[in-house]
Amino acid sequence: MNNSTSTDKRAVAGWAIYDFADTIFSMNIVTMYFAQWVVVDNKMEDIYYSISYAVSMLLVAFTIPALGAISDVKGKRLPFLFVLTSGCILSTFFLGITGNAIDNIATKVLVGLILFAIANYCYEGGLTFYNALLPEISTPETIGKVSGWGVALGYVGAIFGLLLVKPFVDGHLFGFKLPLTQGGRQDAFIPTAIFFLLFSLPIFIWVKERVQTNPVKIKIKEAFRRVWEGISDTQKYPGVLRFLIANYFISDAIATVIIFMAVYAQRVVGFPDSVKLWFFIVATTFAVIGSFLCGYVTDWIGPKKTLIYVVWGWILSLCAVMFSANSTVFWIAGPFIGICLGSTWTASRPLLTGLVPKETLGQFFGLYSLSGKVAAVIGPLLWGLAVLYFKADNPIVQKLILLFSNFGLTFSNRVMATIQYRFAIAILVLMMILGLVILLKVPDRFKEKVLS
Repeated sequence: MNNSTSTDKRAVAGWAIYDFADTIFSMNIVTMYFAQWVVVDNKMEDIYYSISYAVSMLLVAFTIPALGAISDVKGKRLPFLFVLTSGCILSTFFLGITGNAIDNIATKVLVGLILFAIANYCYEGGLTFYNALLPEISTPETIGKVSGWGVALGYVGAIFGLLLVKPFVDGHLFGFKLPLTQGGRQDAFIPTAIFFLLFSLPIFIWVKERVQTNPVKIKIKEAFRRVWEGISDTQKYPGVLRFLIANYFISDAIATVIIFMAVYAQRVVGFPDSVKLWFFIVATTFAVIGSFLCGYVTDWIGPKKTLIYVVWGWILSLCAVMFSANSTVFWIAGPFIGICLGSTWTASRPLLTGLVPKETLGQFFGLYSLSGKVAAVIGPLLWGLAVLYFKADNPIVQKLILLFSNFGLTFSNRVMATIQYRFAIAILVLMMILGLVILLKVPDRFKEKVLS
């Protein structure tokens, strides 16, 4: 670990700024603009974006843990992070060129989906090596504080990323037309790549890894064996496997909310991009508040009880969004979703920490990350299938509408026109409920600790 005070400050700054940088990609590409470019601008079904996203996450789940094991043995994370960051930036840059250069819609979308899958794979994979650098640039006494700075700058990056890219999407700044822009969502891609590049540079300049005096070689087969051993070890510690399964369903729903909320806001609520931008800024601001307050609540009542309340918050917020297309309800639900988003990670990580011995935390946080990556495969696919099939003319939907009408419930034309999106939200609610039921059986070590 680096103990030089001056070097530590620069290393910490470089590490934290990277979270600012990669969140610009996450907010602008994954959440805000790319899905709408596919679904709204090019009139493609949600399922195409779902498949592209799911494939990228499946590849992350199968390959990155083994690469992480290799980096653990070699003691080198920066080279892996550099390659994956470069891959994400270049894919996003060429995504922008594709959006403006190819006229045939089918070809343009296909190439765009492939480039997005590569970019998202590199982004998600890079996070593994970024997180693994934390012990390198901090001490045991400062690791929590440094981690918090990264999270805080990440949320700030989401807000600034939207504001920095907005003029390119509008096509003008302060009334002056920007050169080389036509205006539209496709013009968000190249600026996002450039801003990601600029703000990612400090980590590669200021963070220095320790030199390995006796470098160890590890084969790919051995790396995968280590990952499998980690999965097998969950049986040794009661509650860990149950927690990881609960986390799977909860993360599945959250990942789907993140990537499709902008499409939902457009199609169901009717928000234009100018309104969606401020909606996400407000929701992200409340995510910061939620993360901060949830930390105190977790210390007060324990992580399990806190996470249960947070999941209930998710269920109620998603139900409100599902049953109403009123913009006021959406504006109220948005901040609550932001609070729940920030609080989920704040409470779940301490819960896992209490279930396993301290010396195995690295191994089990790797599995925690793996469950989250695998979770991001099924939810988006189910969303895409729901939107594709559960339209108003579907016989199953018509039977359900008839059943509800027997109880005096009626549905407006607007509701019927977007009924498939409400079914998609209902699937996410069911995932959250399933995750909650499993979570209830996880041992509460905080309660045991208080009683002892």
